[in-house]
Amino acid sequence: MSDTPYDIALIDNRPFFESALRFGVQQAIISSSKIAAIEAEAPKGLVQIADTFGSKYLRPEIEAARKRIVNLASLYLIESAKGDLEIAAKLIRDNTFLSLSRGGSGLLKALFALPEYALLGREAKGRVEDFLEAWSLKEKPHEYRNTLEHRQLNALEIAAGYWFGEYLGLSAENLKDEDVEAVSVVRSALLVMMFGGPDDNLANQLEFATLIESIRAMPAAKRNKAIANVDLSEIPEQFLSVIMRIIEEIKTHDIPVLQDKKSSLDRLVFNLKDKYYLGDHEIEDTSEYDALVSKEWSRLTKGKTDVDSLMTLFVCISAGIAPKTSISEKIAKSMVKQLRNDGFPHELATAWIKESAPHEKQEGLLEDWANFIEEANNYLLDDWDTTYSGALRFLALHCHVQKLGNK
Repeated sequence: MSDTPYDIALIDNRPFFESALRFGVQQAIISSSKIAAIEAEAPKGLVQIADTFGSKYLRPEIEAARKRIVNLASLYLIESAKGDLEIAAKLIRDNTFLSLSRGGSGLLKALFALPEYALLGREAKGRVEDFLEAWSLKEKPHEYRNTLEHRQLNALEIAAGYWFGEYLGLSAENLKDEDVEAVSVVRSALLVMMFGGPDDNLANQLEFATLIESIRAMPAAKRNKAIANVDLSEIPEQFLSVIMRIIEEIKTHDIPVLQDKKSSLDRLVFNLKDKYYLGDHEIEDTSEYDALVSKEWSRLTKGKTDVDSLMTLFVCISAGIAPKTSISEKIAKSMVKQLRNDGFPHELATAWIKESAPHEKQEGLLEDWANFIEEANNYLLDDWDTTYSGALRFLALHCHVQKLGNK
């Protein structure tokens, strides 16, 4: 454990103001007249604080105010003196007790002003008075120090996020409107800087998948060289600590994920995309993306995305016939006969959806299929429907069934 004055102050259970005051008296830094001045000044501060956070007439509020004023003075002293008792004692000697308390309050107000989260948005803060009320009762200096360091890092990541957003051609206003996570923008920009071309900016999920696929196809040596040789010369120096941390995360966490040969491109995109910022997270026409990440899905759906086409495909898969997004009435009737004879193994389509459908669509598809199954069992397996008319009407309503004579 470090034995610096600041570290010693952090593990001292007494309020730092009390420790510094005792040290100052023992070392003849603080005179008896200064003690008398503090004793005369303190009641005024207690009443002011009690009135601010409660009532100056209630004994519990006065007791809480005593803790608050000592905590605020202690916070100011420990931060200003970096835990050094001699420096703190001299600060007590040279300043009024109320000014030390106001100094602590000022530190908390500055802490409140720092971002609680590293988001490129308009952070919705509460009232500073509520923040002061809670924090002025905290007696452990390390809580302030840890929170300060965390929020300072948030501020740094936010500044880096805007800088790299500009590199990607993203306006600050758009990033603010979307409440984007700052690190995701930095991570996206670094991925482009390491592996992308001059026109790449990860404008949408398709571009992200395309870049991921190209990285995956690279020999390991080329990939490592691209990471090692990324040009950071134009990046502001204050961002370098953040940048190096994220580069290390890409190298040690993201790249090994990409090297998993058992994962489909679609699964890789699904597992990684939340760590990156994609300009248009949802793209209107997903057929091109689907074709890239899930070739089996694209081959069978042939770009069809409407529910009727997909339900037709799923029924065919379950029945074990050639999977199509449109079937003739003759095939539909034959399929119903087969299902009544052999049962309706709808779990085959469920398994195929989980294996082959793009991950972003799976939840919705499985829900649509479950709803279809629940109703289909009543019609497709109804032995009382000896002419199959009810079953065919149901399929015509929910699937693509071409009537006899129609092309």
